[in-house]
Amino acid sequence: MIFYFAIPLTLLLYWLTRQLYRFKPWPFINPVLLPMFVIMAVIVLSGSALQDYQAGAHPIHLLLEPAVVALAIPLYQQIGQIRARLKPILLGCSLSVLISVGLTLITCSLVPTAPEIVSSIATRSITTPLAMSVSSSLGGVAAIAAAIVVLVGILGAVIGFPLLRLFRVTDPQAQGLAIGACSHAVGTAAAAERGTTQGAFSSLAMVVCGVLTAILAPVLFALYHWISQHL
Repeated sequence: MIFYFAIPLTLLLYWLTRQLYRFKPWPFINPVLLPMFVIMAVIVLSGSALQDYQAGAHPIHLLLEPAVVALAIPLYQQIGQIRARLKPILLGCSLSVLISVGLTLITCSLVPTAPEIVSSIATRSITTPLAMSVSSSLGGVAAIAAAIVVLVGILGAVIGFPLLRLFRVTDPQAQGLAIGACSHAVGTAAAAERGTTQGAFSSLAMVVCGVLTAILAPVLFALYHWISQHL
């Protein structure tokens, strides 16, 4: 039954969440977070299969790739600003990747963790397809990597801008880079709602960090395993 209601339910929940956010602009009123919990509850309480919902909502899923490509529009609009700040952008994204993957490896070395779990969560800050691919190449579980990425994206979209305000990061370019580097596509969607500049720089950080993670993560993992064997 949920097959036939998948698209109407998804669109209705998205619209209701957007309306609620306009009335009460609280960070946790997120068009991904709240509909996700409601849909999960509907699937469980109705005894439906997740596969039925996925099949019914497949047309929406097909729009995901064009939506991601459309993020290049604000990127193109800010191309002059990006060229002028290319070096600090690359430096910031590189540090973001090193910190993200490095902290994961350090934390997992302190707490006994299965190697496949380490590989699955180390790519948490890049977009889902890249995270699944990089994680699998490192011996991780793609499904776990995808779940962690979604959770991190939602968390960044919810608390990212409040944290930036708390630390008095007010420059829209810096805000966009921070959100895109940590919260990939979900965070970028939230950044785009804040402004064209935030959306453009978040898109840029998402792409650059994805590429850098694919390059640097295997090197960091090799170093991690070498150190583990010699200590």
